[in-house]
Amino acid sequence: MNLIFKKKSYCFNLSKKVENSKTSYLTKSGWIIKLKNNDKKVGFGEVSPLLKEDLKKCEEQLNMIPEYVGVLTLSEQINIFHPCIQSAINSALAEINGEIIFKENYFFDEIDKTAILLNPNNVISDLNEIKKIQSNIGKSVTIKWKVALKNNNEEEAILEEILSQIGNNINLRIDANGSWGREMANRWADILKDNKNIDWLEQPLSVDDIDGLKELNKKIPIALDESLLKFPTLIDEWKGWQIRRPSQEKNPDKLLRDLENKKALISISTSFETGIGRRWLYHLSSLQLQGPTPKVPGLAMNKFPNSFLFSNQAQKIWDQL
Repeated sequence: MNLIFKKKSYCFNLSKKVENSKTSYLTKSGWIIKLKNNDKKVGFGEVSPLLKEDLKKCEEQLNMIPEYVGVLTLSEQINIFHPCIQSAINSALAEINGEIIFKENYFFDEIDKTAILLNPNNVISDLNEIKKIQSNIGKSVTIKWKVALKNNNEEEAILEEILSQIGNNINLRIDANGSWGREMANRWADILKDNKNIDWLEQPLSVDDIDGLKELNKKIPIALDESLLKFPTLIDEWKGWQIRRPSQEKNPDKLLRDLENKKALISISTSFETGIGRRWLYHLSSLQLQGPTPKVPGLAMNKFPNSFLFSNQAQKIWDQL
């Protein structure tokens, strides 16, 4: 089967800066790809790297793909490419082949449907606003706090205040983005291990400290994120929670099958994709919520601008780029 390959670049500013202990994001760039086969079936994918150095690499590799290419040739060629390109191509092929069929609408716009990312410089103020909304809607909500951005004593004081304020209807996720050592991670784990509000500690240790992460997982739920991207074999080996970002994985079709087969302990998270990539996030999140360990996804809904780029209609996005 032959394919027509096309690509278009995009760039947008998040409505609010996103910070973690490693970096910050305000501008997001990438590419939308479109594949069409002999039967005029179309599939879209999104190349959505997070690091600037990966943008250059992806651009060079995308330019190596000819406009007219056989599906077997393309599948073999992308094996040496950046994972974000592999993800985009495999996503588009899955759509062409009917392996994923998107719904017209998914419903993640309400505050209780996704994890709410707190502003690390305004944590308690954000929490107070969320508590008011939660009280009005009468539903449980989930908050996510990125730590290791400030002095630890200051963050522990904030943690103490958070724990004193949240009731049974607010769940807490804490993400250190791999910035703690074992002593610090164990200290926080000891503080939180008996707390019923905590969903998990996300990537508390460096991506390489798998033994340390395994030991921590015996004490408190530990969710791997960056470690999974560096060591994909952990997807089949890790016994705890997994934060899965389909646009960063080589083949999101595997994640799709895992969720269809009711695999547990998976949470879906954004890498700030456009509406093209978001279709996968919504679809996978819907499947996750029907699985054995349902958890609201992390979609950073309040970080995106009002733009055609975030339409739920892939062709509309393509046509307006």
